Amino acid sequence: MWLIAGFYHEFLMAAFYGEEVHASHNGTGIILLGYFILGAIMTYLFPFIYKGEKPAYQGLKFGVVIGLLWVFPHELVMVGAHGESISYVLKNAAWHMVEQGVGGIVIASVYDRLS
Repeated sequence: MWLIAGFYHEFLMAAFYGEEVHASHNGTGIILLGYFILGAIMTYLFPFIYKGEKPAYQGLKFGVVIGLLWVFPHELVMVGAHGESISYVLKNAAWHMVEQGVGGIVIASVYDRLS
């Protein structure tokens, strides 16, 4: 998730983030730590929701929900607190649903192979 996040935020959408929210991603180490914690939490929670469906489908559903829960409420607070753009919030939440969806697929695939 950290790798695709870096590619998306720093290359594909760098101009968008720079113009719309003046975002700067300078703390690579702390960002990596955050993704490590997120991945650990997702890995811990996944067995509790796994229903034996196809791993890719189950992991995608799980990751999409995690992505929404991880980003969307906080971003809404930033709209109110710092006046960030609501369009940014919606785009960023959608992206994190994709990003954590991919992470969920990886977690589910590994879990399925190990169980």
